[in-house]
Amino acid sequence: MNLYLALHAEAEDKTPPEQDAGRKIIQLGFDDIDRIGGFAPVAKGGTLKAIYHSPTVRTRETAEGFARHFPSRDGAVEADGLMAEDDISGWLERLNASEDNVMIVGHMPNLKRIAGSLIAGDEAAHPIQFKRAGIACLNRRDDKSWAVAWMVTPDLV
Repeated sequence: MNLYLALHAEAEDKTPPEQDAGRKIIQLGFDDIDRIGGFAPVAKGGTLKAIYHSPTVRTRETAEGFARHFPSRDGAVEADGLMAEDDISGWLERLNASEDNVMIVGHMPNLKRIAGSLIAGDEAAHPIQFKRAGIACLNRRDDKSWAVAWMVTPDLV
């Protein structure tokens, strides 16, 4: 099972907190999504079940952008538990039980906590330095442990 973790693409400047969820991706962000989408070997890992994203506009737009490049059965799907400070325990259970390849487009520190928990068994470990619109591929091995298979960021392509 492959898990693709992606930090949302570059968005509009920070707004007042009550308007943060409505921040949209800027052109640089869309360009980064297309560069990553043309390069990343996501499609070689098989069809994704879905590209999950938080309820914010910027994660939805990033997920929809990646969905244009990577085949997925369900497309971009809004999901609970993917905001910056959300409890990750439900996602950890879901990912450890799943056999489907999935992508999660989310926020910091949520993504690094998921990666730390899966790879090191410690959500404070932060084994991956995420970049906007970058993708880290984690692979669940036969022994049920997780490892980083590869990572690509916009500045590499």
